[in-house]
Amino acid sequence: MRHYWISAVVIAVISAVVVGVAHYSTSKPTYSSNADVVFTSRAFESFRDPDSAASYTTSLVQTYSNYLQSPSVLGPIAKSIDPHMNAANLKQSIEFTPGTMLLQLSYESGSQAQGDKVMKALTDEVKKAVGQTPTTSDKTPVIEISRTSIATTQVAGTSASLGRSGAIGGLIGLVIGLVYLFLRALLNTRVRSIDDVLEIADSSVLAALPRPVDAGTDVAVLARNLRFIAPRDGARTVLLASATPGEDAGRVALRAADELAASGERVLLVDADLRGHAASTAAGASGEGLADVLAGRAEAADVVAARDGAALIGAGSQVGNPAELLAGERLGAVLGALAADYDEVIVAGAPVLSGSDSLLIAPLVAATVPVIGLGRVTRPELTETLELLESGEATVGGVVLTGVTRPASGKDLYSPMATAVQH
Repeated sequence: MRHYWISAVVIAVISAVVVGVAHYSTSKPTYSSNADVVFTSRAFESFRDPDSAASYTTSLVQTYSNYLQSPSVLGPIAKSIDPHMNAANLKQSIEFTPGTMLLQLSYESGSQAQGDKVMKALTDEVKKAVGQTPTTSDKTPVIEISRTSIATTQVAGTSASLGRSGAIGGLIGLVIGLVYLFLRALLNTRVRSIDDVLEIADSSVLAALPRPVDAGTDVAVLARNLRFIAPRDGARTVLLASATPGEDAGRVALRAADELAASGERVLLVDADLRGHAASTAAGASGEGLADVLAGRAEAADVVAARDGAALIGAGSQVGNPAELLAGERLGAVLGALAADYDEVIVAGAPVLSGSDSLLIAPLVAATVPVIGLGRVTRPELTETLELLESGEATVGGVVLTGVTRPASGKDLYSPMATAVQH
């Protein structure tokens, strides 16, 4: 997960900067314009009942409020602000609050001048409406405006602020980074660590090898651990095969066989990957090999190539039906005869998920060792490989990891990886 965290931090930082800059550059102050229209009423002199007078006055104020909300009033005001604005849009931005002797108006906009303009236009309309109100018997207006006030102030916290924009950018960047991390972990199912392997494979780790796989301490550990695999009917035969191409199974088999041979044992490497010839290619071998033996065109003893390390039977000639050759009875007889002549026979198989080739070999050997390329194989692929081997009656003798990266400071003696290496 470490590489995920690094990517997530980078994305979070970039997102925070972009969002913060965008927020700061687009932040504009908001202004709140408020108008109070205070009335005085002569209705209390005309009505004997004070409650009736108060009710009448309140109804008048409500009438003025309704009048101000009409399209005939708001339409022209809206057009004076923006030719594309209509009365309905403007009405949604204005709050009308009628009271007994008071009408309050509130409007928010991005311009102080615009707010003042709207409030002045509305109060002017109220004055016109009040001027048309019926009078008393002595020609005195029933209701009059005693005072109007307009005040426009900037809404707190709406101006551009580096601190606020930075906080918003940081929060959104953090969320984006966490979402990225979650999605990567959810969607990327590649096996990247020994912990991932141990969650799926109920087998011991025989070795943890770097990439490319070369002779060295790690390969020596693998060779030593291969000796602990129990023989089958006296035959010490081990199949090494990966789940998918590109996991270096052929090279691992070659290096392990050479390391065993260096210890004084008689070791034979058989390249049974009749499609990819990975081990043969790594050893620089060509010519007749296992395919020719299984096809009856050559004898096993005649195609054994002597090398400085382990002896080698290469994959041989290219064939169009490798699975048919491997499925025949001749393969078991050949492996049995070779096991009688050598202390150890290492078989390099084809990727398990690329065909049935390795699954045909697995029941014939003492043990099968899956080679797992960290960062190359996915969890579903590894799971399917192990299930296929189990259903094919293969004996899994452990697993080998390739593509392992070690800390520059050295080994962590308390990690599972170090345990595998120091077995």
